[in-house]
Amino acid sequence: MARSPRILLTEGRIVEVSSRTLLGMCLLRPSREVNDLLLGILGRAQALFPVDLFAFVFLSNHFHMLMRVLSSKRMADFMGFFKSNVAREVGPLHDWKATFWGGRYHSMPVADSEAAQLNRFQYILKNGCKEDLVASPLDLPSVSSAPALYRGESSMTGPWMNRTKQYHAKLRGVREEFPEPQTVHLSPLPFLEGLTPEQRRAFMVDEVRRLEEETAARHKKDGTRALGAQKMCERHPHDSPKDFHPKPAPAFYASTPEEFMAMKEVRAAIIAEYRAASARVRQGEKDVEFPEGTFPPAPPFVDTRAPP
Repeated sequence: MARSPRILLTEGRIVEVSSRTLLGMCLLRPSREVNDLLLGILGRAQALFPVDLFAFVFLSNHFHMLMRVLSSKRMADFMGFFKSNVAREVGPLHDWKATFWGGRYHSMPVADSEAAQLNRFQYILKNGCKEDLVASPLDLPSVSSAPALYRGESSMTGPWMNRTKQYHAKLRGVREEFPEPQTVHLSPLPFLEGLTPEQRRAFMVDEVRRLEEETAARHKKDGTRALGAQKMCERHPHDSPKDFHPKPAPAFYASTPEEFMAMKEVRAAIIAEYRAASARVRQGEKDVEFPEGTFPPAPPFVDTRAPP
């Protein structure tokens, strides 16, 4: 099955990125060590491959990020560095040596309207509450941008483990770790850029309070309650949901039919151009130009061995 191309539709597009662990296992189960590693790796990835991060949340088996990237290449570099290092650092904590992630990350371009961007921001904020794990996004024991934004902060810090220095120290017979603090920078969404820091914090407080009230009303109506942070942390990392059937995510998000049709037409045109360029490559042409934000397909395999 062909892989869907990474299409931002326009440069500098806001995009929601998500990825899930293998079989939905709880390999990202929150703990102090896991949370620190996630923040350190995220900060290191942002330092090497700058992106504007607006919001993010990690649960035990998946994560969401809302960001703005300059190009599909930048997004691929950022996510490749982040996911590979999370697997390398977090997997051994849970005695897990097999594949960590359940596949490629999903990227969903978001329309430029305030309504569309606000909807995706609110969706990320709801993670943990909508799954009946906690009563408030502030109660999540895992890594989330919500507490920092709620306090009016624009950065978070975590340690990046410098394995290169650790390796050279080991060659000298010294067993020592070299944590280096890394900063995750949070940017305001475009429609909040004109506000003061106090106004942005007030906006976030209102969003959290509204979500808390909605969650409490739903639990009261259904006669349910949140699982709680403690039980989230008690799950075994190798556990996976019994009813694990992830739904396919949309290719892009729009808040109105007009936005949807406009983004659909742009995407269709880019895919048509991409397929035409791919066909020319398969026919043997060289120096074929591909649409902005797409990657050429891998060349066909050629057996260089002499025939028997």
